[in-house]
Amino acid sequence: YTALMVIGVFFVLAVIVWAWGSFLDRYEHDPGRVRLAMFVALVAVTWVEAALVAGGVLHGWVFWTSIVVNMWGSLDAILRFPAAHDLESYFSVKQFLLLVAKTFACALGMVSFQRHAAVFLAILLLNIWGLPVIYSMALPMDPAEQVISDDTQDVDIAIRAWRLAASASERRACAAACRGFWYRRLAVASESSS
Repeated sequence: YTALMVIGVFFVLAVIVWAWGSFLDRYEHDPGRVRLAMFVALVAVTWVEAALVAGGVLHGWVFWTSIVVNMWGSLDAILRFPAAHDLESYFSVKQFLLLVAKTFACALGMVSFQRHAAVFLAILLLNIWGLPVIYSMALPMDPAEQVISDDTQDVDIAIRAWRLAASASERRACAAACRGFWYRRLAVASESSS
């Protein structure tokens, strides 16, 4: 049973990498669409982690650890995409340490590691280390495309949240940006429905 599950995990991983590569071949020059796809993957991973807690495979505290890592790590990376960061940058070190913390949390938070060893392998490959793989695959090869349109977007999400909470002008700017985003989406939707 365990051997079949391990083979199944590697098969699913291969299918995901192939599908993601095909998606990137089609949309590699559309960072907004790639960012959206990575966000959907992050939501799916978070739902799987919640289901594993609800199913009694992981202890409840692991879910809260995953939420912190997913928000401060993965969501931060998605919001900054396609900005490239050096391996020794704060961003890269933070991402690596958060992944290590999530790996240990899942390993220590298994209700029965012996009974769920194959599930742990699936969590490790698909949920924890799979997201950085698809992020790395999505980074543009051309250094000219590895920038974001506004350098203010390449700021840690915790700092952005603090600025939003502490500054009225930041809140107004955020509200204006959200309104602009929704107005553009509504305009596109109304034009396509005519």
